[in-house]
Amino acid sequence: MTNTTTVHPRTQTTTQSTTMTMRSTLAPQPSPIPTGTYTVSNGTRTCIKAVMGLQLMAQNTEKKQMEYMAVNPNATETSGSCGMVQSELTITFSGGFINFTFVKQAPTYYVSKIETRLQLPSGGMLYYGTIQKKLFTTKLGNS
Repeated sequence: MTNTTTVHPRTQTTTQSTTMTMRSTLAPQPSPIPTGTYTVSNGTRTCIKAVMGLQLMAQNTEKKQMEYMAVNPNATETSGSCGMVQSELTITFSGGFINFTFVKQAPTYYVSKIETRLQLPSGGMLYYGTIQKKLFTTKLGNS
């Protein structure tokens, strides 16, 4: 007598995954604001040296949204005045200017006023603003 074993072929079923991998959409990152060095001198003596990036914002009343403008430091002109108690730094750029008034009141130094005029590139609208407030207070020599 002979034993016989029958091997039945296996059927392999492959199931395709119906699960989708969702990747989140990243919000666009804002461009970095370029940093410039702005100085005001009285002869050989520098009275103001500001190292900063400038980004101005204004409400576009026609579009009802905020608009932002980064100032390119390579396309600016710097002017100002040096005083014993008060000094001015004006940075002029395409579309406007920004002026900082610095006050020396021992033992501190601070910005007492910021004034700006800005023309938004998108709508050509002209904006003017002034802030008169004690800002960026620091000890003399530590600015």
